[in-house]
Amino acid sequence: MEPRILGKENIKDVAIDFYHRYPEDIALFAEMGFTCLRISIAWARIFPQGDEVEPNEAGLAFYDRLFDEMAQAGIKPLVTLSHYEMPYGLVKNYGGWANRAVIDHFEHYARTVFTRYQHKVALWLTFNEINMSLHAPFTGVGLAEESGEAEVYQAIPPSTGCQCAGS
Repeated sequence: MEPRILGKENIKDVAIDFYHRYPEDIALFAEMGFTCLRISIAWARIFPQGDEVEPNEAGLAFYDRLFDEMAQAGIKPLVTLSHYEMPYGLVKNYGGWANRAVIDHFEHYARTVFTRYQHKVALWLTFNEINMSLHAPFTGVGLAEESGEAEVYQAIPPSTGCQCAGS
């Protein structure tokens, strides 16, 4: 591949495509001696709008295959539940973490994956870099528009409170 400036028209040509290539990637990680790999479950892959009652079985099945592949390679998954993403429906219809109702949807998502993968995943992280809420409110807490500092700070407690929900 020749060096070039990436633009919208060709970025798809260089993406890693882990979704389709994970067996090759896991084999390479095993060859390098990995015994643990941090990955994230895409909340929107399990609950596309975020507030569905039933999960997307195709999304769950992907992670079944991924975790099985990792187990065969002797690699333990360290799974992050939220890595700068939430279903857009929760941003659009609820205002992200600024709306405390999102806690219930997150808890439903977390319980769904905890139950489904209880025999495949032992190591869980709740949020990736929760402090980024202050620096990137959209990615950190799902605030869709420019928000004032007070709104950002009000959105942080619900997301950190999820780490204790139901315990």
